[in-house]
Amino acid sequence: MASRRQLATMGLPDIQRFFAEPPVQYLGLELSVCWILECLLEKDDYPTAMTNKLAKSYPHLRISETMLQQAIEFLDRQGAITSYSRRCPSRGRPRRMMHLAEAVHREARSLVASWRSWLKENRLNPLTGTGLVAGHSMTTGVTTGLTAEDQRLADELQAERGQLDPAVASA
Repeated sequence: MASRRQLATMGLPDIQRFFAEPPVQYLGLELSVCWILECLLEKDDYPTAMTNKLAKSYPHLRISETMLQQAIEFLDRQGAITSYSRRCPSRGRPRRMMHLAEAVHREARSLVASWRSWLKENRLNPLTGTGLVAGHSMTTGVTTGLTAEDQRLADELQAERGQLDPAVASA
């Protein structure tokens, strides 16, 4: 949200740029829990690594330290995770590693499937229904910096919505 001072110096192109290049989106509790579950289904990990992995894997998404801790506390209260200390040779103090309990793997996989579905739906620009949020310019229509997988997902979703020739999506 722009401050009054910023509004005084802003122009209409600045408003357009906001929609063409939306700010990063911070995850709420539900999505944060799903992200942590996805990470822990792969391997035991520590909170800072999960935060960094999110920013690297999904440049348009972030998780705040507060939300990360709330999600970890939630999973701990549910009995879904345990933690232990692991000493790293490159660090002075041990890291707090998280481990996903075997008993919740099935439910975690189900939630991760929902998380991935949410990602697929929310990677498209909600205003135009086209292009990934990250790297898509509404003014030029050019999408840049997409991996082949990102482009495939975007094309698939656009085809589902009837916004792209199905032959292009299957190519």
